[in-house]
Amino acid sequence: MELTDNILWLLKQAFYFSLTSVNEAVSDHGVSTAQIGVLRQLSNEPGLSGAELARRLLISPQGVQLALTALEKRGLVQRKKDPQHGRILQAFLTDRGREIAAAVVHDAIAAHDKVFGVLSSAEQRTLRELLGRVVEQGTGHELYADHVAD
Repeated sequence: MELTDNILWLLKQAFYFSLTSVNEAVSDHGVSTAQIGVLRQLSNEPGLSGAELARRLLISPQGVQLALTALEKRGLVQRKKDPQHGRILQAFLTDRGREIAAAVVHDAIAAHDKVFGVLSSAEQRTLRELLGRVVEQGTGHELYADHVAD
């Protein structure tokens, strides 16, 4: 099999290119790719727990805790006990966190558009649908549609 016929190799190359592009675009903000996901989720739905963030972002709970701790140290996130379940911590963006989240998401979307701009809107929708089916089948988790806007 030729490498260009190997879907996994092409996915790896596309992932590397897109990850590098997003990391470069947000580097001035001092956040990692995992932190971008946390900021985005908390922008859309304040008060999520670490476990819920991990499920939505398809990363380990430990990875989410590392991201939350780093964001908390920078004053971008604040965690509070859930009033109904005292052992659960809910995460909220601070005012500064909302500012950084808006800037980071803007820059990440611009990088996304640069990477996938070689595809038409219809091709991007098709690619999203196809990859989404693979991810859902492989992980058993439903994907959330709020990572990157059309």
